[in-house]
Amino acid sequence: MEMTGIKGIGALVISFIIYLIDVVNEAVVVLVFFMLLDVVTGLMRSWITKSWDSTIGFAGVVKKIGVFIMIGMAAAVEYMVMSVGQDPNSLIILGVTSFFIVNEGLSVLENCAQMGLPIPAVLFNALEKMHRDPSGKDHRLARHPMLDRIDKKELLKENEALHHQLAKREEKKDEN
Repeated sequence: MEMTGIKGIGALVISFIIYLIDVVNEAVVVLVFFMLLDVVTGLMRSWITKSWDSTIGFAGVVKKIGVFIMIGMAAAVEYMVMSVGQDPNSLIILGVTSFFIVNEGLSVLENCAQMGLPIPAVLFNALEKMHRDPSGKDHRLARHPMLDRIDKKELLKENEALHHQLAKREEKKDEN
């Protein structure tokens, strides 16, 4: 639910910006570009991680076709609204397309993180939180072990442990 909310907010922001600059048709072009980036980074990730699976790849292509079916449905709803005399200014298609632009962008970021590319800790932690399943199951992204040192929570734990060790040393000095 949180992931959908984040994507929805991103879609609203992108929809509003695209609406202001009046590039409705270009939104679909951007979506196609992001989809291509997702496919390319997905192939690169599977090659680097040696996890090539044609079934997963085919499922991804089917999902991308489903996205265009949903955009087509949004266009049908928009046509229906226009047929009763209302002018939605292409906002329905724009909102749906923007949602999927955000979704594809997150997928590209996930692929890059799984390839071991340096991702800012804030973004990486946000990706990890989005992958937590509401049922309690945790789907973690695999990343290079050195990148774990960047994690803020880990750094805070290490800092706390160091302060604890220093306090023990001070106590020993005071006893002697």
